[in-house]
Amino acid sequence: MEVERQNLAETVTLAERKYSDEKKKVDELQQQVKMYKSNVESSKQELIDYKQKATRILQSKEKLINSLKEGSGFEGLDNSTANSMELEELRHEKEMQREEIQKLMGQIHQLRAELQDMEAQQVSEAESAREQLQDLQDQIAAHKASKQELEAELDRQKQEFRYIEEDLYRTKNTLQSRIKDREEEIQKLRNQLTNKTLSSSSQSELESRLHQLTETLIQKQTMLESLSTEKNSLVFQLERLEQQMKSAAGSGSNGSSINMSGVDNGEGTRLRNVPVLFNDTETNLAGMYGKVRKAASSIDQFSIRLGIFLRRYPIARVFVIIYMALLHLWVMIVLLTYTPEMHHDQPHGK
Repeated sequence: MEVERQNLAETVTLAERKYSDEKKKVDELQQQVKMYKSNVESSKQELIDYKQKATRILQSKEKLINSLKEGSGFEGLDNSTANSMELEELRHEKEMQREEIQKLMGQIHQLRAELQDMEAQQVSEAESAREQLQDLQDQIAAHKASKQELEAELDRQKQEFRYIEEDLYRTKNTLQSRIKDREEEIQKLRNQLTNKTLSSSSQSELESRLHQLTETLIQKQTMLESLSTEKNSLVFQLERLEQQMKSAAGSGSNGSSINMSGVDNGEGTRLRNVPVLFNDTETNLAGMYGKVRKAASSIDQFSIRLGIFLRRYPIARVFVIIYMALLHLWVMIVLLTYTPEMHHDQPHGK
């Protein structure tokens, strides 16, 4: 597009230069025609002046001849001879003047012919120059029109390119912002995935530890239940032996001994391995001991059942933890916001 525009501009420049050259030629021809016309006019004026001068000379000579003819009747031969010689001289001069006039007339005709030829040549050259000028003007107009069309097309292409560039810039910014958002989202997802992986690993570790602790707790609770059962059986045996000892002491003082073989066997050994809740020195409080034993066993059974329930239902553990946290929070709020009432007693005298 730009190369074509430069070619058209060069063509228009050449056409304008050619137009100026042709115009200069036409001006030169017009100057030559004017010069020839002025020469012809000057020649005509010279011819007219010469004719007038020759006419005056001829008239004066004719007057002289006539005056001589009308003189004193040719008084002498010398005068007649002189006059005839003078007349012959005048005639000869007249012939010379006539020849010169004819020569000048020939020059005038020749100049007129040359002038006509020059005028015809000038007309033809002017016509051809006018045609060339018209062609050049048409070419210049066509080049200008095509140049204007190309400039309009170039402006339209520039505007379209500007629009495309702006659209490309906006699209680039939009894509960059989208890419940035996607990168941020990917980074967030990576962080979440990393945190989730860490939390899942820590959670799995906590769950495994919790499972191990739960299994250990269950084993301890099972062992505690078995020990509690053995303890109860041993307590029953101890009460029965105490009753036997009391009945034996009441029946006689023969120092009969009680058979303790059942206690001294493996069950006695097991009893010695179990932690004792009540000492043997408290045998004189049998009734109170039985009540305390029953309360302790019931509390023990309730705690075991509660632990089994919490072990089986994790949601119950969560609710218990939330309840304990809320209870502690409420107690702290009450302790921090409660203000006891102060009663100021007035003296009786006043």
